[in-house]
Amino acid sequence: MPYVGRFAPSPTGPLHIGSLTAALASYLHARQAHGQWLVRIEDIDPPREVPGAADRILATLEAFDLEWDQTVHYQSGRLACYAAVAQSLLRDGQAFHCSCTRSELRKTSGVGELGAWYPGFCRTRPTHDRATAIRLRVDQCEVNFVDGLQGPQSHNLSTLTGDYVIMRKNALPAYHLATVLDDLEFGVTHVVRGIDLLLPTAVHIHLQRALGGTTPKYLHVPILVNGAGQKLSKQTGATAVNDGAAPSIAVTLLAYLGVRAPRELFGARPKELWNWAVEAWEPASLAGQAQLSEDQIMD
Repeated sequence: MPYVGRFAPSPTGPLHIGSLTAALASYLHARQAHGQWLVRIEDIDPPREVPGAADRILATLEAFDLEWDQTVHYQSGRLACYAAVAQSLLRDGQAFHCSCTRSELRKTSGVGELGAWYPGFCRTRPTHDRATAIRLRVDQCEVNFVDGLQGPQSHNLSTLTGDYVIMRKNALPAYHLATVLDDLEFGVTHVVRGIDLLLPTAVHIHLQRALGGTTPKYLHVPILVNGAGQKLSKQTGATAVNDGAAPSIAVTLLAYLGVRAPRELFGARPKELWNWAVEAWEPASLAGQAQLSEDQIMD
């Protein structure tokens, strides 16, 4: 099967060096396999989105010569598709309406590895006259897979998450449903992303199976952290990438991924670096690492 990879940022702000490093890992992996690399904008959480962020993300990818195949697609244009699939899962008995409020969940839900764990209160009780979410049923379910960098993984979803949300009360799709459906719809065969998304992969595989779809190959690279050991993000003060300094930043991005560019390419356009790095990219050099910080790279 031809290789199809993807980069799927949320427009909650501009790209920082951590998110751009993940994009580059995905890009190099696709190009090394002579495959396609797609970009989608996961704009399904309006309260968290920043006006203009999607355009700025795409401008940064262009500044760094990360050239995508096909047209960029926006999840906000596929809301009817997500809703239809959720309704199908309801009809099949695989999903159910949940009217629990946040306050009820805080009092009665447990805590799983992915946060709140849901014990199935609404599986059998009638729907109340208030807005409902839609949850997918999770019974005793062991999900096993082999990550391309992190190795064998095994998770029991009945203790990891319990029944999880696929449609929110505001009628917008949950991240799990939208990302799984889009990967299936666009034929994604390989997902390269940060290790912070390793645990949710078990949920995604469970949902792929519920939908009768195929499972991509996964590879989770280390995340970048700040001096306090926190993942680089807008919440931890990560700054936007300077598009104007792309040639020098490109060398740093490669170093984060364990690829040391030759001195003669320092200052070259990113595209020249990527053309060289496609052959040099070796994910195994990152094995055993979950986090990377600036003091681990350039001397």
